Amino acid sequence: MGKNDESLIGFEEINRLLHDNAEVGFKHTTYREESERFHLLLNGDYRAVDESAKLMTSNMQGTLSKDPLRNAKYLFVVNTGLVTRYLIEGGIPQEKVYATSDLYIQKADMARTIDEINNLNRELWKFCVELVRKHLKSKRYSKAVYLCLDHIDTHFNQKITLKDLSERTGLNSCYLATLFKKETGVSFGNYLTDYRIDVSKALLTKSSYSYSQIAYSLGFCSQSRFTQVFRKRTGLTPKQYRMKIYNNDLFGT
Repeated sequence: MGKNDESLIGFEEINRLLHDNAEVGFKHTTYREESERFHLLLNGDYRAVDESAKLMTSNMQGTLSKDPLRNAKYLFVVNTGLVTRYLIEGGIPQEKVYATSDLYIQKADMARTIDEINNLNRELWKFCVELVRKHLKSKRYSKAVYLCLDHIDTHFNQKITLKDLSERTGLNSCYLATLFKKETGVSFGNYLTDYRIDVSKALLTKSSYSYSQIAYSLGFCSQSRFTQVFRKRTGLTPKQYRMKIYNNDLFGT
């Protein structure tokens, strides 16, 4: 084996760490303990939020860096990866889970204190419990309506018609429309529009996208149509809404 083929970490180094851990009586959290913790999460149990704090302690999870802040960040990334895996296996829509994971890891990367990391960890777990609770409620829907909701969840920025959903579910359009409204309480058209408006609120307050960029990115045929629908749903134009939130944040009103 050539010099370039040598491992960066050999068995000797691994055995040394095993010895050092044994000397101080350190053991990682067991798979059973981990499973019990995530069992709480996948049942939408808020006790999982308190349990999640244990995932951020070196005396249970090991030391990944000699620098305390960097160590906290590494632990956060590892545990967020575990949360992501469990949520996807639990049936939460994959793209929503990955988007959540990416955003929280980005925030952790910018954190300057261990307290910030710990607070992010708690916030992440609380958000994930709420995701699970929402998903568990969705199981009340028939398979056809769930397929519609899942499709809207991942394609809301594209043109979606009842005919598309009819082909996806194999049901007659009229029957599907009736079933959708019966189970969700709103028509397909109103559900899709409300979903897009909710996303537009986030883009108006959390991005610098122009009004036309937001309109077209959410599947509206024009900026004027977007403005018309937004005002009907909120009582404000997109510009008024953006300025209202901006002023509230600026002056704390």
